[in-house]
Amino acid sequence: MRKLEIKDADIVQIAVQQEILRSEDSRYDHRLHGILLVYSGKSCNEVAELFGHSPRTVQYWVRRFERSGFAGLQEAPL
Repeated sequence: MRKLEIKDADIVQIAVQQEILRSEDSRYDHRLHGILLVYSGKSCNEVAELFGHSPRTVQYWVRRFERSGFAGLQEAPL
């Protein structure tokens, strides 16, 4: 399959990242997708690059999930 070419990919990427930050539910889903990729064999560095986060953030998600399960991916209380 050939690579898709997306018009204005940089702008779309920013818009999607902003949408993820919009709500607690979308941030939770984002973390779920991140750890799913790690458990599928991607490195924290690869996931971080795809998601626009630091590798340390992805490691933090995985550790929280391993320690507390799905509840560990929920928003931390302020």
